[in-house]
Amino acid sequence: IEEAFASTLSGQITSHELVFMRKDCTRFWTIVSPWELRDANGVLVNYAATVKDITERKRLESAMQQSEQRWRSIAENPFEFVVVIDRDFRFVYVNHTSADITPESLIGKATPFVFVEPRYHEVMRTAFVSTFETGQASSYEVYVAQLDNWYHSVVGAITEIPGGKVTSISVLTRNITQQKKAEENLRRSEQQLQEAHKLKSIGTLAGGIAHDLNNLLTPILSYADMAQLSLPADHPAQDCIEGITSAGLRARDLVQQILFFGRRRETNKVVLNLNEQVREGLKLVRASAPASVLIQLELPFEPLYVRADRTQLDQVLTNIATNALQAMSASEGKLVISVARAPDAHPTSDGQAAVLLTVKDTGPGMSEESQRRAFEPFYTTKPVGSGTGLGLSIVHGIVVDHGGDVTLTSKLGQGVTVTIRLPLVVGVSPPSPALQASPVGLFRPIRILCVDDEPSVLGVVRRVLQFRSHTVTAVTDPREALALFRQDPHAFDMVVTDQTMPHLLGTALVRELKTLCPTLPCILMTGLGDEEMQMQARAAGVSEVLGKPFVPAELHACVERAQNRGGGLKE
Repeated sequence: IEEAFASTLSGQITSHELVFMRKDCTRFWTIVSPWELRDANGVLVNYAATVKDITERKRLESAMQQSEQRWRSIAENPFEFVVVIDRDFRFVYVNHTSADITPESLIGKATPFVFVEPRYHEVMRTAFVSTFETGQASSYEVYVAQLDNWYHSVVGAITEIPGGKVTSISVLTRNITQQKKAEENLRRSEQQLQEAHKLKSIGTLAGGIAHDLNNLLTPILSYADMAQLSLPADHPAQDCIEGITSAGLRARDLVQQILFFGRRRETNKVVLNLNEQVREGLKLVRASAPASVLIQLELPFEPLYVRADRTQLDQVLTNIATNALQAMSASEGKLVISVARAPDAHPTSDGQAAVLLTVKDTGPGMSEESQRRAFEPFYTTKPVGSGTGLGLSIVHGIVVDHGGDVTLTSKLGQGVTVTIRLPLVVGVSPPSPALQASPVGLFRPIRILCVDDEPSVLGVVRRVLQFRSHTVTAVTDPREALALFRQDPHAFDMVVTDQTMPHLLGTALVRELKTLCPTLPCILMTGLGDEEMQMQARAAGVSEVLGKPFVPAELHACVERAQNRGGGLKE
């Protein structure tokens, strides 16, 4: 105030913004405008001034200044893309543009919709309208395919004066692609963890099912084999028995596949003729095919060899063909299975020559979504109770394990084609049966202690061994077997025991027997032939591991190998 008076007295008549105090001690802004009072002769006689309350104006100026500063700090952020659009959704401000787009080409002309796909227009428009009408912030996310990026935008209201009508809106956009990828990776990890738990449960279930099935198949195969040997070669029942044996061996292969899925069995890859393997596997496919479906097999004249597990290749063909047959079950169709050498331009992923196994059907085809997820575990489009969603995932796992790859192509209404590419074995013939057979030495009857808690298995093992003139003592309780051996360790030349039994595992029984007779030959029967089981057997001192189910010839060969190793036979 003193400066205002001094300025006025010096002759500088200017307005001044001053803060006054009311009677209630509240302060307010004013503008004081002084002037001189002179008489008729122009002589200065006094001073006068007007005082106007400008508190509201000062408040508005302060708010506008703060808003401008806040807006500037946002707009100049180098990590954000900020635009302002009017009520017609046209750009009125942009802070960053690409090299081939200028702000002048956007402001007053373009809208944000031109930069995103139409499927996002509605969610953007909803966010814009909401902020215009309510003044409240909103947000949305969009994917820009051209840039392969995800963006998150926050929409804010802009008013001429605080609390006034929304005249335009700001759209603050940030690239969230990395965040999206992290979220997707987390989602996939959680899904994989859930699937791992499912697979673990299935593996446990598979082991239990396989154990029971193996105990059923062992007497079926063995009794069928003994029945064949006891009948003349031209007996009418020979064909029936051969059918039983063939079905039993197929069932054994399926059990092994169950164990493979549960990762409870190692693969047994050998060189084989893929043409013959497919021809043989097609017999099972034909048996389950509806009469309305024509099955066509196309094989080359030249043999094409691959190194593969027979059981797993059967499973691959069966799973794919079964899917195709089920897809065509409601109408007439055609299933074409072919084998061919892959063109030189289409080798395996590591550059090897390849052979192609193709299964093509004329069914209804698959959607793009189904094609994309076809090999995911537990994914299925079949009704509940009609499929597990494991078939193609098993196929994919087996093919990859064999060094190959599998592709699926389809269009709705035009069927499905599944192509499997496997490394071609060149210049190598499959090993002959004579080379695969185990060497058999001098045979003589011995005294064998047999242990298995399953009476049907124990009974057939005893009969098979007695058929070769062995003296067999059979017990169902491993504790009883241990007690018998302790009474007279020299009464037995060999022990044949099951692995999974109540009270005492087979490996534990062998370990106890070995303490009494370290040179005792021991054969372990088990349905689990994985590496872990093999290691346990070796650690316990097992001489031979015999996989269930087995045929008599396999049991005899196993006994003879254990005999010929020596070191455990008693006189």
